[in-house]
Amino acid sequence: GVPSSLAMLTLLEAARGCWHALLGQLQRPDAVVLVATSATVWLLFELLFPSRSGKASPVVADAGKSASPVDQGRAAKMYREGDATSAGTAWAEGHGRYKHCGLRRSPFATDALPPKYSLVNLDLPLPPLAPDEEEKLQAFEAEVADLKRAGRRTDRGTLIRFLRARKGNVAAADAYLRKAYEYRDSIRLSELETDWNLEAYDDCFLPWWVRGGIVGHGLKGEVVAFERFGQAYFPDIIKLLPWHVLQRLDASHMNRTLAALEEDSLRTGRPLETSAILVIDVEGLGWRDMAPHVARAYGKLVSYRDILMPCTLKTILLIRAPAIFSSAWNVVSGFLDPTTRDKVQIASGEQNSLELLRRYMGNDVIPAYLGGGLYTNGDPDCRLLLGSLGPVPTEAVERLLDLAAEQGRGSPLADERSSCGSCFCLGR
Repeated sequence: GVPSSLAMLTLLEAARGCWHALLGQLQRPDAVVLVATSATVWLLFELLFPSRSGKASPVVADAGKSASPVDQGRAAKMYREGDATSAGTAWAEGHGRYKHCGLRRSPFATDALPPKYSLVNLDLPLPPLAPDEEEKLQAFEAEVADLKRAGRRTDRGTLIRFLRARKGNVAAADAYLRKAYEYRDSIRLSELETDWNLEAYDDCFLPWWVRGGIVGHGLKGEVVAFERFGQAYFPDIIKLLPWHVLQRLDASHMNRTLAALEEDSLRTGRPLETSAILVIDVEGLGWRDMAPHVARAYGKLVSYRDILMPCTLKTILLIRAPAIFSSAWNVVSGFLDPTTRDKVQIASGEQNSLELLRRYMGNDVIPAYLGGGLYTNGDPDCRLLLGSLGPVPTEAVERLLDLAAEQGRGSPLADERSSCGSCFCLGR
């Protein structure tokens, strides 16, 4: 049953204590926000309605509907039924194909290539600088002179994002930029266009990773992106894919996203720094999405995303959230700095969510499935931009793994299998 008021207060105080410990270890504001969206709900659900006898948690049944519990056997049956047709249909119809192209004048041009991240310096527009930022930016440029000589990107548009991500601390910004390049080198991300198997990491899984994309501009010119996190089937993906494959899938997606933002910034003259609105649709979240290992896995990906794209988010809108989610966030947000806290808005229910979206964007960039006016080829789910619905078909997973294995044979991007033998090893 529902806990009494006193019990509820006790649970919330426990949640506050847990989050105080967690947030003490997280330094990146955007990472804090996104990890909190997953972990907060998990924590409150577990405290209020703990799992019984360690049994497997229910799973999401049907995309586009409210989550309903089904057992693991039924879930496996769902995966077997319709695998061939669903994968084939998604590829044939181009689900997710244009997820990085939504800012272009002709986003659905059939001959257009996805945005390519520049490996050389760009003359990106700068945001207005505070009185002391020009001096710090010049000091930062001096610190990274060796990176510039090595051919690394050190343009001022990039440096200001890393500087602001570290609140003006030049030494910390320098360390963070070098960490970003270390990560890029570790997965050879600079070789994406030349050495990666783009059929594997750029084409094959577009319908299912990620379940979202860039859809247009907000009322003040911001970049608007949607992610259907509640329909992502993330717990399944981390079971089905080896870590190095998922890591590269996400890195490719983020590289394309950053390239899209830079392409738009050069075209419009609007600064890239804190220019994006991310809408996270959490409708459909189930027990599996709240599991601790799922939250940790997502948190690890978010930390990599923050390394690749620091200081790009202006606002995060969490829509169609469970009512308890708002209460949980009110608890967590008290521990966040105002800059991070002010980035987040949460709405529960269809009408409240639509009203929140219309405060930030026009009807033409709100997907029709949410009550807006955006369709793609008459599709209210906008699958050309946001990807497919439903579980990931077995055929798609098998094709991706086959293509990734082809990449590994005799290539410098050889597979990096975890010594633990698990598909998703958080220790790597």
